[in-house]
Amino acid sequence: MGTKIASRRAAKREPAPPATAKAARKRLKRQTTTDLVAEELRNRIVSGEIAEGEALLQEHLASDLGVSRIPLREALRQLEAEGLVTLTSHRGGVVSILSLDQVRELFEIRTCLETWLLGLAIPKMVASDLEALEAANEQMLPGEVSQWGELNWLFHLALYRPAGREQTLQLLRRIHHNLDRYLRVHIATTSGWRKASAEHRNLIESCRDRDVRRATALLDAHIMNTSAELLETLAKRRAKAKGSS
Repeated sequence: MGTKIASRRAAKREPAPPATAKAARKRLKRQTTTDLVAEELRNRIVSGEIAEGEALLQEHLASDLGVSRIPLREALRQLEAEGLVTLTSHRGGVVSILSLDQVRELFEIRTCLETWLLGLAIPKMVASDLEALEAANEQMLPGEVSQWGELNWLFHLALYRPAGREQTLQLLRRIHHNLDRYLRVHIATTSGWRKASAEHRNLIESCRDRDVRRATALLDAHIMNTSAELLETLAKRRAKAKGSS
C-alpha cells in the first residue's frame, strides 16, 4: 500500500471521536482498499480539491494513491453510483457536473424525504436525541468551511435517526455528498453558516416542543431557501467563468 492510503489506515486507529459524533456515525469493522480509495477520492471531490469536470486518469491516480488499478476501478464505480463521477472509458472518467436543474431537483428530493423523516422522528425523540442535536449545532458555530458539510450532515442525521429509516438515510447521505461540494463554496462566500445555525436552533426548539407541524414547515423553508441561494451563487459563478473563458 502507498503512503497516503497507509496513513489513512493508521488514522483509523486514533482515539475514538466524541460520543455525539460517534453515535451519529455507523461503525465499520473493516475497510477494504477499495473503500479507502473511494473515501479519499470522495473527500477530494467534496472539498473541491478535484474540481467538477476534472479528469480522473487511472494511471495518475493509482500512482498518487499508491494502489493498483483494480481497487481504483472499483472505487470509481462506487463514486459513479453516488453521482460524483462519470466514467467515460477504461482509462478513468471525470468528476460529474450537476446542472442547475439537477441541483434544484436534489433539493426537492431532500425536502420531500427529510420533512417526512422528521415527522416520523419527533414523536420518538428522547432527551439524548435533543442533546445530540445541540452538540452537533454547537460544533458548526465556528463556521469552519472544510468541516461544515460533514457537520451539517451529522446534524441532519441526528434529526432523522429516531425515525428508524436506515435505507432512506443512506440515500440522503449520497445526496448531501453530491451537494456539499457546491454548498461549501456558497457557505464560504456568503457566511451562510450563521443563518443555517440560527435555523437549526429553531428546529431544535420545535423538536423539543414536539411541534411536528412547525418543525416540518421550518425544515422545508430551511432546505428550499438554501436551494434558492445556492442556485443564485452557482449561476453567477458559472456565468463569470464562462465570460472569462
